[in-house]
Amino acid sequence: MRFSGSAKKLYIGSSIVLCLLPLLTVAQQNKKEGSIQNEDIVIDKERKIELQPQVSRSFDALNEIENQKKGRKMKYDFVERRWEGLNLPTLTNTILSPRDGDELTSAYGSKFQNVVKVGVGNYGHTLLNAHFGFNPSENQFRGIYVSHDANRKGPNLSTNSARNDNEIKLYSKTFTNNYLLNGSIDYKRSSASFYGRKDFVNIPNDDFLNINYDKFNYNGSISNAKKDAKIDYIAKSGLTFITSNKLDKEWVWESKIQTVMKLNENLFAYFNGDMTLSEYTSLGNNRRQLYRVKPSFLFKNNRVSVHAGINVVNEKDRIEGENQTSLFPVVKVDFKPTDFLHIFAGLGGDTYFNTYDATIRQNPWLARNIQLKNTQQTANIFGGFKGTNERNIDFEVKVDYSEFSNLNFFTNTLADSSKFELIYTGGQKKVQVLNVSGQFNYQINERFLSVFKFDYNSYSNLGELEKPFGRPMLNVSFTNSITFKDKIIISPDVYYMNGLYGWNAKERKSIKLDDILDLNLKVNYLVTKKFNAYVSTNNLLGKNYQRYLNYQTLGLNYTVGLAYSF
Repeated sequence: MRFSGSAKKLYIGSSIVLCLLPLLTVAQQNKKEGSIQNEDIVIDKERKIELQPQVSRSFDALNEIENQKKGRKMKYDFVERRWEGLNLPTLTNTILSPRDGDELTSAYGSKFQNVVKVGVGNYGHTLLNAHFGFNPSENQFRGIYVSHDANRKGPNLSTNSARNDNEIKLYSKTFTNNYLLNGSIDYKRSSASFYGRKDFVNIPNDDFLNINYDKFNYNGSISNAKKDAKIDYIAKSGLTFITSNKLDKEWVWESKIQTVMKLNENLFAYFNGDMTLSEYTSLGNNRRQLYRVKPSFLFKNNRVSVHAGINVVNEKDRIEGENQTSLFPVVKVDFKPTDFLHIFAGLGGDTYFNTYDATIRQNPWLARNIQLKNTQQTANIFGGFKGTNERNIDFEVKVDYSEFSNLNFFTNTLADSSKFELIYTGGQKKVQVLNVSGQFNYQINERFLSVFKFDYNSYSNLGELEKPFGRPMLNVSFTNSITFKDKIIISPDVYYMNGLYGWNAKERKSIKLDDILDLNLKVNYLVTKKFNAYVSTNNLLGKNYQRYLNYQTLGLNYTVGLAYSF
């Protein structure tokens, strides 16, 4: 159901505070280990600042650095599944890289806050991660993160398919009795090459082939730190500016607020609001806006929880001449028949803001002047079950049916088969997507951890598209961690992907891509409390799979490295 622009009016009051936020960021929010949370907002109110080494390509903090001799725990990441879960995975010229982070866990206790990690491998791979932090006072922490990850050679004609990623990030954390502050400024430069074409050998290695992205990002937020506060909240704001050497550029300003008020022991009131403003400039210029408010109530007792509310979204698009407001229900019922099992079901819908930045993180080989539209989930019905014995098993299975308008897919362009454009489908006749997803976590003891995930998608009513180009039908991962004598950690991982199709624009036909079976193995030797050595191998089968049409990935590749903390 749609109505006139009342969403913006409802939102203005909540967004004013966000617009004024200076260098602030959010407190880390970690769900409890070994249990499944029903609440939408979980705020960590620990009265201390955790100084964990934060060395990874995505700058994600390590969730746990603990004494191996006391046993290792698995991080259970059951998060309410949203549309973003259907997005394509971040891509380089490999399929999936071995996991980062194990080399920063020591059998002798926690690592220190300063860490340097280096590595070299075949295909001219070089890797450098470094994190340096200090405490100017008891309740403050400052840090700098530096990352370099590059392949001098690639899978197609050596240096013409190279890649390079460099990043530097400054951040600050401050804790008081009333609130937690976080702020960060980040710069990242990524480079790739348009090597996916049949006549590639006849093209010189010059700027025509190269694609570079420069990204500047600021994020800040404030959250409640009082343990017994009646109102919990998180408010965050961020600005991203990205530009390419092909003269495409975009800025995006996002602000969000999440609040929950405890009315009594069983009843809670929620209010979520967010605002996104952006401008994408290429051959033309388009400014887009999205405002969203989501008030709701949660009732729960020992056996049943009911979460109900409304989601009001207003969106504007200057080129499309669009200014529309939509209203979606927010309903979720969770029943707990036993202490081990939850059964849940619900319905809803939403509008998702597609950006240039998010698109190139999925596929860096874009043509100029791509079309950016919001994707609207006009209907969503879901149900499933989840459970835990709170010792060594967690699991979840979910069935989700959705209808979408403006659902996007990647297809090769007619003018240049090495470049991709976004094609949207789902107008009056919505695209129907059936999703079945699940996860099973198992921990035999402190020496063996295992996580199995699957994600199946079936698409219908694709309009003029023959297939869901660029979107796999099935994604499966099986990741493991095995510890020997508290010093050697072996991590064998298996990834499987099928149902991939590409579009040959010149011949106007769909191409079925080979299934992907990607085997990884990482061995980490914990030498001392400060010093670790590791070897990671990726794509053990040595297959040059195509995740996107015409783009071969790296064959068997390995990295040998050292990690030192102080």
